[in-house]
Amino acid sequence: MPDAAPADIQKQEEARIWGTTEGRQKRTFFEEMETGDPLLFYNTGEFFAAGRVGTAFENPKVGEALWNNSDSRFIYTVTDYQEITVQREKLALLLGYEEEWVPYRFLRVSPDAVSSLLRQYNSIEEAFQDFQNGGEIDEPDNGEDEPREHTEIQWRLIQLGLAHGYDVYVAKNDKNRTYDGNRLGEDCLENLNLPGFSSAATRIIEYVDVIWLEDDFIVKMFEVESTTSIFSGILRMTDFMVKVPNIAVEMHIVAPDDDEDKVREEINRPTFQHVLEPAEHCSLRYLSFEEVRDTHDTVEQAGPLQHVF
Repeated sequence: MPDAAPADIQKQEEARIWGTTEGRQKRTFFEEMETGDPLLFYNTGEFFAAGRVGTAFENPKVGEALWNNSDSRFIYTVTDYQEITVQREKLALLLGYEEEWVPYRFLRVSPDAVSSLLRQYNSIEEAFQDFQNGGEIDEPDNGEDEPREHTEIQWRLIQLGLAHGYDVYVAKNDKNRTYDGNRLGEDCLENLNLPGFSSAATRIIEYVDVIWLEDDFIVKMFEVESTTSIFSGILRMTDFMVKVPNIAVEMHIVAPDDDEDKVREEINRPTFQHVLEPAEHCSLRYLSFEEVRDTHDTVEQAGPLQHVF
């Protein structure tokens, strides 16, 4: 490993490294990259691999050492690398692009493309996991009933919030999803209007699955993780805490019982603890699907509780 590389990378016995050359738009895309962001790699008609951003850094000396090209200065490591097979046309359709769209070199998909993807999936994380598992990509749905556990748990959390007198916000891409014939966004807030919050902070949480509020104050946030990875939900919560460091809010990662150990392990990562430990007035904890179901059933039978979760 070149001496010019960051110290944490030099300590690794091996690392998968990718890079791209100088350019104004490339610089913008590169500077927007964050650890844990999903990556897809494309060649000759299909996406052949997936991974995540590890460490990103700019250094022409490393580009010179690795590729004999000092212009290759925007460099990042790739973690969780996995070979996949996703046809270009199918992903183009999912992202709302024309079928002839071809990903050209180093790029970041547009916010509109992300919104298009989120009309079919509950989260970018779920879509990414589906790609990695070789799942079939169908045309975007139109909000019809879904049997997925994610939607069921989301609906129960919404009903619990409403039953306890909270204003409830549902992720902007999920409002028209339905569970058992009920639209998730029914009786919920249409938009997040949070005085004093920056637009960047609001953008981070507008895709959080369920938020309970008292007037303009966030009380609880819930990320429902029904896929095998829960990294993105925790990342969204901690990113929000960084943007709004003095907020007091209870945050929950809601996952199946079998995933409890994985959730706790992820929460205890040093990267996340670095943000969570100084936040005296915030909490981030695991909440099981069964606890949500049991609590919802209890409230339906006996009425509101003095304390929920």
